[in-house]
Amino acid sequence: MPIHDLGYRPWKGTRKSQLSRWSIIAQAGIQLAGKNRWLRRMLIVAWLPVLYWGIAFFFVGQTLEQPIQSKVPMNAVGEELGKSIDEKLANQSILDINRDAAAGRIESMFRRVPRVALLADSIRESENAVEARNRIWGWLLMVFFRYSQAILVLMIVGFVAPSLISQDLRSRAYLLYFSRPIGRLEYILGKVAVPGAYIGFVSTFPALVLYLFAVMMSPSMSVVWSTWDVPIRILLSTVVLVLPTASLALMLSSLTEESRFASFSWFATWILGHGAWMAILFSEGIRQNLPPSSPEVLESWSVKTWSLLSLYNNMGDVQTWIFGFKSFSEIWPAFAVLASITVVAFLVLYRRVNAPLRA
Repeated sequence: MPIHDLGYRPWKGTRKSQLSRWSIIAQAGIQLAGKNRWLRRMLIVAWLPVLYWGIAFFFVGQTLEQPIQSKVPMNAVGEELGKSIDEKLANQSILDINRDAAAGRIESMFRRVPRVALLADSIRESENAVEARNRIWGWLLMVFFRYSQAILVLMIVGFVAPSLISQDLRSRAYLLYFSRPIGRLEYILGKVAVPGAYIGFVSTFPALVLYLFAVMMSPSMSVVWSTWDVPIRILLSTVVLVLPTASLALMLSSLTEESRFASFSWFATWILGHGAWMAILFSEGIRQNLPPSSPEVLESWSVKTWSLLSLYNNMGDVQTWIFGFKSFSEIWPAFAVLASITVVAFLVLYRRVNAPLRA
């Protein structure tokens, strides 16, 4: 039986705008990665630290920000003594009255958390309670990004990204992509959005939830105006997480048709770099006869120089600057390393994606 009317036919469906075509690639990649049972379990585990830091925000709010009068029942001090308390003093918190005492309480509450001395010094140097509150919230969220979520982000990107491009190269799926009106940059943007979405789910969204919880625990909603920059810092910290990690992982994925090789290279890059820095750290601690975590060891020239090999340390230093605990003059080498990795990875990625089309 003959087949008639062969050839091109007009598309009768609705076409997406050119600015949103990358989202189709991202949506397909997110749904495909979401079928991994281990990844779903890891996403659940990634939300567990939110409970811990939510409790931390609660105790900080109750200890440092609640008015002093609300902590002293009138029947406990006597009616006449209570009337003699100055109203201005009674409605103030410990952050308003004595920031040295507030810094001491912070150090005792978080004595096991790294870099708590950095926060205590910052509280003592604050000009008022508004600035001190901003520093406390920023430090809690910085530690959440740097210590709670960084390792989880490493694992999640290692599960999601290595197969995104290597499978397309192995199955020649790029021929199907580029037979549509999709450009190389739209393809790359769609692929970058896949690990970016998962990173946002385990870092940005929980951090914003913690911020909203802290606002609700505050004595007044006016705290929103004094901490308006905290959500912006959260978004900027997410960019620091997404761009270097996603670009590097996708570059490794584009260099091979085997996903396991890309995954091995991803974890090896992180482990070997951070392992080299840890070896220098412990050797410097032994040389100075001090604990490796002591400030003298951490500030030594060799340790600070070798820390540039660790992507974990580079991202942590830049996030510390974003949250206002370091100056740019202190972290510009780490910023330069992350920017170089991102630019080089995108250039290699674009060349590898464009190579099959030139063949």
